[in-house]
Amino acid sequence: MFKRLKHRLNLEHVSGLSQQAVVQDVAAKVVTDNLQALTTLTAHADAELPASQRINRAYVHTALKPLLPALLLGMKVEKLLHNVLRLVAQQTYRHQENLSKPRSKKPKPHKPMTQKHC
Repeated sequence: MFKRLKHRLNLEHVSGLSQQAVVQDVAAKVVTDNLQALTTLTAHADAELPASQRINRAYVHTALKPLLPALLLGMKVEKLLHNVLRLVAQQTYRHQENLSKPRSKKPKPHKPMTQKHC
């Protein structure tokens, strides 16, 4: 979940500099991630996809983004949400268990920032 929050939902970018702004942004991004997870599970179940087919979560983020304000305001978006679920269920990939592709070792493009070097 942390990878999704940090990279796909831009956890590092917040709307303000105060502690309250950061807390509100993190809470909103967690709610958004939970809505995306629910959408993914619902679309997968409704389309009756096999367990080896996974839904592309990045596409779910793109498809839900325009609907989020209406969903959070409680507007009637049932028809739009149904269409989004159908579109999301079409964006799948085949998941293969125990398939690992480690990255090759390369030198870092920048100096390490964790320690001072003289």
